[in-house]
Amino acid sequence: METLTSRQKKALETREKLLKTSLDLFNKHGYEHVSVEQITKACNVSKGTFYTHFPSKYDVILEKFKELDNFYRTVEKNIDPSLPASEKILLVYQEQMKYLTNIVGKDLLRTVYTAAMTNQVEQDHYLINPQRKIFQIMNTYIEEGIQHGEFRQDVSAATIQTLIQRCMRANVYDWLIHSEDFDLASEMAQFTAIVLNGLKNGK
Repeated sequence: METLTSRQKKALETREKLLKTSLDLFNKHGYEHVSVEQITKACNVSKGTFYTHFPSKYDVILEKFKELDNFYRTVEKNIDPSLPASEKILLVYQEQMKYLTNIVGKDLLRTVYTAAMTNQVEQDHYLINPQRKIFQIMNTYIEEGIQHGEFRQDVSAATIQTLIQRCMRANVYDWLIHSEDFDLASEMAQFTAIVLNGLKNGK
């Protein structure tokens, strides 16, 4: 493994500082109220330095969110391939909700949802980007469930994907607006199981 030069180390340190400072400011003042200039002033660097590391202030959030997609790769590897598709979906969501609760936290997720709802993002929002690892995993399980006759044949894979994505976003949103007694993992499991039961082949 190559060792980093002092310049590369410095660049990584600067990037981490920009990342941490940006998220702290977003949490404190709200994403829409923080400018790139405020971030760079707080870090004592130029705007050019910021844009060297992040194309936009929203890319700071994406950086943290992409860590979540790396986590899904680990979850997928640990799921028993012989399980029914619906159980695999529930297991992925169970692990996801634990991760959101214990690792990501409400502050960052509020920032992500606020940015999406205030139309601060020019491209398709990352939350609904079909290229995300979570959706690719779910697509695999959905196709599997349809092929094995577990899911209804009269509902397309795309529709099933949309419905189970909404299970995720609806429960996360509810968690963000409820008090601490809202257990995200258990609420998600109950809600998604009911939806999946409605999608199962009735024969």
